[in-house]
Amino acid sequence: MDAISIIENVKSKVLQLFNCNILSVKTFYRCRHLAVFFGIKLEVVSRSIDDTVVYWRKPKLPFVKLNTDGSVGVLKAGAGGVIRDYCGDLLAAFASSLQTSDVISAELNALLLGLDLCINYGYNDVWVELDALFIVQSITEGATGNANYFYLLRKVKNRIKEMNVTISHIYREGNGCADWLANWGSTLHDFVELNISNLDPVLRGILRSDKACLPYVRTG
Repeated sequence: MDAISIIENVKSKVLQLFNCNILSVKTFYRCRHLAVFFGIKLEVVSRSIDDTVVYWRKPKLPFVKLNTDGSVGVLKAGAGGVIRDYCGDLLAAFASSLQTSDVISAELNALLLGLDLCINYGYNDVWVELDALFIVQSITEGATGNANYFYLLRKVKNRIKEMNVTISHIYREGNGCADWLANWGSTLHDFVELNISNLDPVLRGILRSDKACLPYVRTG
């Protein structure tokens, strides 16, 4: 990414944070030239109705938190997920290629892999969070959904019966670690559990942002 692209991305993010009231008029006190540079009209202070602030939340003891995601590309699909503790520190992470062209199947397979990893590590109290609302509703509300997903959903529910699980939905912007791993997983040939002491800098950066409870802005 060149310097101009980086500057434009920063300007866009600052404007989003202002529209969501995370940055305020006081932020630019005596710095009106910066406000102009970022495209901010200081007389407009109301929050944009199209923007939503998303946070990744830490679990409370004795729970760990599992975030998973599935990704379907042109040629291959992938799965990814992370397990973190009450401090937001990484306990385990995985990525895998998948043999499917359906995004819901990819999401369900990613969740299965994540639950199995929790079981392997002995984590029984697990807060599961994913950005596939259909799956969350299928599990929490008992929705049957498409018959094509019946057996995968049954496998997921059977795993959950063995554990103390709570499940919730998060927007994709707050599920960045799992999303990154799922996309990377689509380039692999098999399941990989990551060495958590030697992570890709991009993934490490997302983990740090989550741990610091930094906001993500969802537009639209």
